[in-house]
Amino acid sequence: MLTDLFLFYMKKLFYFIFFLQSVVFYAQDADTNKTVFLSLDEAMVSQEKVTQLNLRDQQLFKFPSEVSQLQYLQFLNLMLNSIEYLDTNLFKLKNLETLILRQNAIKFLPEEIQKFKKLKKLDVAVNKLSKLPTEIGKLKKLQYLYLSLNSITSLPETIGNCKNIEFFELDNNQLSQLPNSFFKLKKIKTLNLSGNQFYEIDEQWLKLKSLKELNLENNKLYSFPDNLNELKNLEILIVNNNLLSQLPESLTALNKLTFLSLGNNNITKLPQKMDSLKNLRTLILAGNPIDKNEQIRIKKALPNCAIYF
Repeated sequence: MLTDLFLFYMKKLFYFIFFLQSVVFYAQDADTNKTVFLSLDEAMVSQEKVTQLNLRDQQLFKFPSEVSQLQYLQFLNLMLNSIEYLDTNLFKLKNLETLILRQNAIKFLPEEIQKFKKLKKLDVAVNKLSKLPTEIGKLKKLQYLYLSLNSITSLPETIGNCKNIEFFELDNNQLSQLPNSFFKLKKIKTLNLSGNQFYEIDEQWLKLKSLKELNLENNKLYSFPDNLNELKNLEILIVNNNLLSQLPESLTALNKLTFLSLGNNNITKLPQKMDSLKNLRTLILAGNPIDKNEQIRIKKALPNCAIYF
């Protein structure tokens, strides 16, 4: 009962932190040194070049075609509306660098998405997508891609052409595997795949050398590859609510690791050389069948780490 309560509050904490990060992200995403227009009418009559337009939560059911006249637009926020389809006029905005479509009712991205040659940030989280067009691979400057809370079952092979992606959110979809090309994304630093259907991480994943944060909680993982230490830049690893019974000894060579969350698995023992994790500050083990002797050993190995059993 206490373990379930602890994990419940930890999950709430994660979502609260995510919410705060989202607020900061969307507050800072626009360039505050330039005017951010909050009204389409004001933008249309402005005498200055309109580069930023925020139409968040304005009860829109379709893309306002007038926006396509704002040819200098770099930032467009259409979050929290009820848009189902993307009008072809949207793709006339050739200078767009940030497009936020989060929390609408979009069912698919048209192939015209490839026209956004300058796009760096694309957010279509919390929509009704089941797949991505192959043309997504034409977005060569894309760095941030948010696809959380859709119904995506697979990614196109062309995703491997988006070689500048650093931040990729795919949580709460229906993925069970990634295409081979995905592992060409050498610049990824943050990867969130929580709430999917992954059973294993094979050695292909170890090609993602730049990874700093990996979230795989709420999947069906039963093991990690033996040479996990090849993810040498990993700082945060979250694998709560999986089917893990043991961890490879190579985990202890991840000397940049600061946060490790293993709650609600079937782990009875941790690797022998846990004392090698000198930078580990938080370790979550609640919901695992770890006996008192093992708990004592772990605490002794990690005197500077907050441990939750």
